[in-house]
Amino acid sequence: MLEAKARLLHDRLLSLTTRVTDVRGLVLVDRSGLPLVSTLHSRALEEALGAFGAVSLGQMQRAQADFEMGPLYLLHLAGRDRQVFVTPLTPDVTLIAIVDAGATASTVTLHLLGVCRDILAVLLSGEGGAEGRG
Repeated sequence: MLEAKARLLHDRLLSLTTRVTDVRGLVLVDRSGLPLVSTLHSRALEEALGAFGAVSLGQMQRAQADFEMGPLYLLHLAGRDRQVFVTPLTPDVTLIAIVDAGATASTVTLHLLGVCRDILAVLLSGEGGAEGRG
């Protein structure tokens, strides 16, 4: 059953990277930063993003409390060469995206939040997403 869920999750991630070419890669990581499912083909990058995601979650929780922001759904970093988006899905799973530097952040955010809905459906399903979304 876990393998079936992993396949469904990979399909959801791959679908977004195929439809939105500005999104170069996606990785789901657990609470401790270990990569669970990825469209990246670099173990080193997956591990680096996972470690960054784990640290980021703590910082997001601190910002939420210190600045009274309410629930946080996205951390966005923009650099000269690329952008990174960190989206907590559950207390145990976070989505991290690597995006082209020139991509419009609001457009990417909409696509990421849409795929988050699909990922949550798979994560929360009892049978590995047997509802047949695709």
